[in-house]
Amino acid sequence: MTADASMQAQVQSYAEMVCGTNLKTGHPEEASAKKRCISGLMRLGKNAFKLASPSIQKCKQEANFFACIRGHTTDRAEIKQAAREHGREIKTMSKTPHHINSPRLDRLGEAIQKVLGQRSILWSNNSKTWGCKGRNLYGYYRIKNELVVMCQGFHNGDLDELIDTLKHEGWHAVQHRCRNGVPYLDDQQILERLPRRDVINVHNYHPKQRRLESEARVMAKIDDAQWIQLVKHECKGKEKRPYKPDLGFTYSTF
Repeated sequence: MTADASMQAQVQSYAEMVCGTNLKTGHPEEASAKKRCISGLMRLGKNAFKLASPSIQKCKQEANFFACIRGHTTDRAEIKQAAREHGREIKTMSKTPHHINSPRLDRLGEAIQKVLGQRSILWSNNSKTWGCKGRNLYGYYRIKNELVVMCQGFHNGDLDELIDTLKHEGWHAVQHRCRNGVPYLDDQQILERLPRRDVINVHNYHPKQRRLESEARVMAKIDDAQWIQLVKHECKGKEKRPYKPDLGFTYSTF
């Protein structure tokens, strides 16, 4: 058998397999769809192996299977590229700071995690997924899933700046989870401690957010020990409880 004939036989076998089965349900495919599919894949030859199953299944429903499927012959390369990009993206995210060993960050992080849970801080080193890449953003608190996102890449290794941001966003978590959106400081206390440049900057926020944002900027500047003590005090009894599945018997961690 020649090399071309061998390849043709491989394509025939492959086509009969993927065309004869609905790739979504696993049930036998309609006879007309199967026939169109086999004919189209045979015309593609070895390029048929580059196709992803969602594309094949989608085009089975088209009257002209071949015209539909021709535009999908690079599926496999695109999938590989997407997988590589996903792998790189995963490496930009961590539950701990990237390439930084700081006891101060550890202590502050532990205080936040006792309130929000062990997975409540995400360190992003220019991650697209969490909106840090390409933006002038130090970090933010995501109310929806009670998550502090640290945009570490924007800090350029400035430890003091990172600590300031962690305390700032961590205090937003306290405001939301432990104080029901009510500031801890009164207006006079905030006004006395808020730097002038921050007073101007805060006016870019929505009026309903200005007081909480101003307070978070003030609280980011206080001593670490005092900040941790305030977090413990304000959140006492309101900490997120560890998830315990209902297994029908007493559950304990290993």
